[in-house]
Amino acid sequence: MSLEEAVAIFSKWKDDSAQILAVSESPFQQSRRGILDKNIDWVMGLQGKVAKVSVDRNMSGKKKEGAAVLEAPGGTLSLSIGHCSFVYEEPKEAGPIVREEAELTTVSALSVFFPSNEVFVFYELRGPFLKTSIPGWSTL
Repeated sequence: MSLEEAVAIFSKWKDDSAQILAVSESPFQQSRRGILDKNIDWVMGLQGKVAKVSVDRNMSGKKKEGAAVLEAPGGTLSLSIGHCSFVYEEPKEAGPIVREEAELTTVSALSVFFPSNEVFVFYELRGPFLKTSIPGWSTL
């Protein structure tokens, strides 16, 4: 998925005032670093709404900068996404054990892979998520 396609998803979420849950850990457990080194340096979750999304191009038309900002009562998450890779998924793709909960609680997921092996997964929620656990179903 291209940066422009990811920005279009973030823009739709912003326009729809969708509830978004962003979750991450580093190192990402599915990465080579995460498999070899089981220590998690950090983990986070933040529920809010997309407040800003943008993409800027330089004169030659190559990707230069992209940004996504999630605002929540607990803080703001601002990410520079210009050099990231993206994967979009729907809950019907979740594993059988978590598929029912995923379909009840989420509409979609957008995984953002950074060159440094950090991964943020943005879940579009069906409504405010009040449980203490998170619906982590991304297949990546």
